Amino acid sequence: MNIKVRAGMMMFAIVAVFALISVRLFYVQVIQHGEYSRRARRFYTVVEQNVTPSRGRILDRNGIVLAENRHTYSVGINPGRAGVCGDLVSALSASLGKPRAEIRSLLSSGAGFRWLSRHAEPGDVEGLYSFRDSGIVLARENHRIYPQAPLASDIIGIVGTDNQGLGGIEHSFETYLRGIPQKRTMIRDARGRTVYLDVDETSPSRDDAEVYLTLDAGLQYIAEREIKEGLKRVRARGAMVIIQEPSSGKILAMASYPNYDNSFGVPENSDLLKIKPVTNIFEPGSTFKIFTAAGALQESLVEIEEQFDCEGGTYTVGGFPIRDFEPHDFLSFREVMLYSSNIGMAKTAERMGENILYKYARNFGFGNFTGIRLPGEPRGILRKPDRWSGTSLSRISFGQEIGVTAVQLACAISAVANGGILREPQIVEKVSVSGNVRRYESLAVRRVVSEETARKINDMLVDTVRYGSGVSASVKGYPVAGKTGTAQKFDPETFHYAKDKYVALFGGYFPADNPRLTIVVIFEEPEGPFRWGSYVAAPVFSNIARAAISYLDIAPTLPSELASR
Repeated sequence: MNIKVRAGMMMFAIVAVFALISVRLFYVQVIQHGEYSRRARRFYTVVEQNVTPSRGRILDRNGIVLAENRHTYSVGINPGRAGVCGDLVSALSASLGKPRAEIRSLLSSGAGFRWLSRHAEPGDVEGLYSFRDSGIVLARENHRIYPQAPLASDIIGIVGTDNQGLGGIEHSFETYLRGIPQKRTMIRDARGRTVYLDVDETSPSRDDAEVYLTLDAGLQYIAEREIKEGLKRVRARGAMVIIQEPSSGKILAMASYPNYDNSFGVPENSDLLKIKPVTNIFEPGSTFKIFTAAGALQESLVEIEEQFDCEGGTYTVGGFPIRDFEPHDFLSFREVMLYSSNIGMAKTAERMGENILYKYARNFGFGNFTGIRLPGEPRGILRKPDRWSGTSLSRISFGQEIGVTAVQLACAISAVANGGILREPQIVEKVSVSGNVRRYESLAVRRVVSEETARKINDMLVDTVRYGSGVSASVKGYPVAGKTGTAQKFDPETFHYAKDKYVALFGGYFPADNPRLTIVVIFEEPEGPFRWGSYVAAPVFSNIARAAISYLDIAPTLPSELASR
């Protein structure tokens, strides 16, 4: 056979082989594609998942960390894949602190995948690394920790098991704090081993957010310490304190009791997640006289030294008596504030009329949202004049038939302290994300009264602390302006005021000639014979103010002849 014939036969054979291969490939890849794909999927698994980013940090105004993350591990197992192995049983029992019998029973059950532990410490799972090819899954996760806990727990909030903010800043700023996950694709073989891993570098990820609060951890500690001490003294059901910078609206501290410790996880009582100074509504009592007086002065309806007939302590309006704690015949308007006369304030409101009193209550921020960036804020309770009864005008003038929050009250008092401008309360200083910083500023809502009117109210509030019902709020060497309040609690079941349940308040600011801090102190249902704001709340104001003076190094401003008062 000559060489040409041999070459031709070889070429024919090669072409025939390639043709057979092509036909077979066509048959396998096209005609039998579905069947072979199903067979292949028995031996590998494609898993697409989001890589949970590290949650952003929360810090106070000075950079003290209030919330951050720690790496932990969640341990899972597929019993049907793992089987019963003595070494695996021993390792799981030692690492997770579970009885060997429980582990052995689970492995022999043939059940599907399940988590055995969430947020285990890295050191606890070291002994499980060698079993990852035996159906064990070790998933690194981020565990939220609160280094200053229980400090400001309700304001900071807490994170659930699945990295979701539940309350406080954790909830309000979830969009920033949660971050953006990165996508990851894994291929695992039939034994659960990862044989291919691909991270989508083009997918956006973010885990470097930082939320700076206006809170000062030092002042927050002072506020929490002093209300706890006050609660021991008066055995009240609860207490709240707000410290605000009146010139800027910044909330420097906000404390309440009862509270919870966010380092111990989500509390069983979900009500503890509420930020009580933001969510709880109460009647302001005589502290509201500040705003009635400011409206009357602004409208030129009263004069500071004008005399009011206080009727010897009892005055009837609409068939219902109004009583003063101490009976008086005639008092100047200054003395009406000094001695906290309900009758004098009711007669002031009669001159104002319903529409003017309502206007100033609204302008001082009552009956509306403050704009604070925290969850659960209500409007409070302030009915429109067309829904007032024949006694509403007089009662509202001294703080009944109106419901306010501690934040609303603090902002209204700060409006007097800063010269007459109502500002939004500010709780967040700035948010930093990937080098981009967004700063938050407290907005000036409106001018409520003139600087002259604010100065007149200031002078009367200073006298109230020096000589009147607020004397126990005084601070040596510093002029303090403020007002006490004692309000009976309204019982919605009986539709009457409870005879033995009170809210005791004091709201004020200092130094009165150059206000640095507004402080509002509220005690709910104090026990004992003395339940007045002057006895319950005013001393706590003084204690907080003195501690804040030392902490912030605020220089005294009173002249030497008044320094001992």
